[in-house]
Amino acid sequence: MIELLDVSKAENIYSSLIRDTINGEDLNLRFGIEKSNYARLKRILEFRPFENTGVAPYRYFFDLSYGPDSENKKIAITSVRVEQLKWNKQYEFELSKKYISNILWFNEINDKKEIELLIEK
Repeated sequence: MIELLDVSKAENIYSSLIRDTINGEDLNLRFGIEKSNYARLKRILEFRPFENTGVAPYRYFFDLSYGPDSENKKIAITSVRVEQLKWNKQYEFELSKKYISNILWFNEINDKKEIELLIEK
């Protein structure tokens, strides 16, 4: 599963940092995102549903399942697995269809040469 690590804004440039495993190698990938997704991704990363918030870090994984938003054709509802220690649960969040399609594309990559420019060292 692709893990959401961070979202950032620098000089009005918005980006997302994810971790994907390609051919057994964990790669951190940074790519540009729309401003609207910045706030949505921040909401995910700030979501702390379990009571042990100070004990261990949370981790967020894209489930790769999604469905349409009934009110906005550019938005979809996607499932994110939230983990902390032994606790985990799926939650639904809104993201743009464009962002979700990027995640689905990353999930299909079999050769890191296709994404070399996005690898953050």
